[in-house]
Amino acid sequence: MSVKQVEAAYRPGVWLTDMRRGKVGQLMEDWGARVRLRAPGGGREWEVEQGRVRPATLEERERAGVPGAFVVTSYGTVTRRDEA
Repeated sequence: MSVKQVEAAYRPGVWLTDMRRGKVGQLMEDWGARVRLRAPGGGREWEVEQGRVRPATLEERERAGVPGAFVVTSYGTVTRRDEA
């Protein structure tokens, strides 16, 4: 499988999907060709090639348990952030 080089620069704190592992992680550091991610619950960071990550979708963030993927409306119901 060919890896397409991505020239996108992501800001620390953004949630990315590691396409190779199928895991969601928060960007801790960007080292150019590689980035360092940490799982939503914390724990050990891992490195992945820049071309093997993409922004995590709302559904991926929800499944991974990312805080803030849901909001509580003024009626007290829980809903997805994009529907609030």
